[in-house]
Amino acid sequence: MSAISVLLVDDNPIFLHCAKRFLQKQDVVVVGTVSGGRWAIDLAQNLDPDVALIDLSMSDLPGLELIPLLRATLPKIGIIALTLMDTDDYRKAALAAGADDFVSKNTMAIDLLPAIQKITHGDETKPGENNGHN
Repeated sequence: MSAISVLLVDDNPIFLHCAKRFLQKQDVVVVGTVSGGRWAIDLAQNLDPDVALIDLSMSDLPGLELIPLLRATLPKIGIIALTLMDTDDYRKAALAAGADDFVSKNTMAIDLLPAIQKITHGDETKPGENNGHN
């Protein structure tokens, strides 16, 4: 089985660094990081990752606007919305925009890897159901 490749999209450089280190310890290959939504589509096309992790509250292009653009450009990419704003409204909006799953940054250490595996391995659970931590 080949390694899972991930693109990180977040306008917080500290979060990008920490998330990259966390994922690398989980044997996930971070093929790229981008500090804003405006560059994410071009980078995703060039790198062709299995999954894009997208922050919902970026200042240049919010994740809720980026997700449908990325989905239209790369229909097969897995998309996980990441946010500190863990509310039902944000969850529903992210999934409606085209995200495959939604993970709170507060529970990322528990929920992110199972969400990535679910998307890349075709788990039968519904989007947004990440191990009961909803």
